[in-house]
Amino acid sequence: MTFSKCVCLICQSTIAIPKKGNVERHFRTVHGKYDTDFPPKSELRKRKVKELKSQLSGQQSFFTQQTSKAKTATEASFRVSHIIVNNKKSFKDGEMVKEAFIEAADSLFRDFKNKAEILSSIKALQLSRSTVTRRCEAMAEDLTQQLWKDIGDCECFSLQLDESTDVSDTAQMCIFIRMVFSDITTKEELLTVLPMKEQTRGEDIFQSFKNFIEKTQLPVYKLMSITTDGAPAMVGR
Repeated sequence: MTFSKCVCLICQSTIAIPKKGNVERHFRTVHGKYDTDFPPKSELRKRKVKELKSQLSGQQSFFTQQTSKAKTATEASFRVSHIIVNNKKSFKDGEMVKEAFIEAADSLFRDFKNKAEILSSIKALQLSRSTVTRRCEAMAEDLTQQLWKDIGDCECFSLQLDESTDVSDTAQMCIFIRMVFSDITTKEELLTVLPMKEQTRGEDIFQSFKNFIEKTQLPVYKLMSITTDGAPAMVGR
């Protein structure tokens, strides 16, 4: 059996529905001469079956090993991408990191018997600019999903609104959320950053906040309080 499918030891064909009748039909139809060449219960047949099993096991082990290596390389790619974005570096720096890995490994593992295998694993790392971009997007999406799951699971939450400007002098409103769970634990996260495209009057801030709630369907029935940074526009002056 391989992945819930029967695999023929003789021809490597798979039988989708693992029923005795289907297996017997395949054997009689495709391998009708097998009983003649290898009589049932004979030593010749036992040796042949053992040989076929060993071949299949070796093939499966090879593909499992390749799959495991691919998963390991993908995990390493995510870890490096996480370090890059945490340090606010350019996505293209992944290629530089890979090059540094290879150069360092050539010296560090010079006397290792499996040096070639180590270098091969490093070279398999996918750290191009586009790959690092996709990794960061995937991590951001996962964090967003986790945050909204926490919002759904929490008992109540409060919000903090902070209106400021970024390096390009564009007004932004940051919304922070503090959640309280049934076991009385709390968690605080950045919920979103809303760009204030035009004016930053109190009504503009309120409308932007209202639009966000409607768009995301934030469960406002769990909202206990809202606090602001005390700016005039925030307090209605």
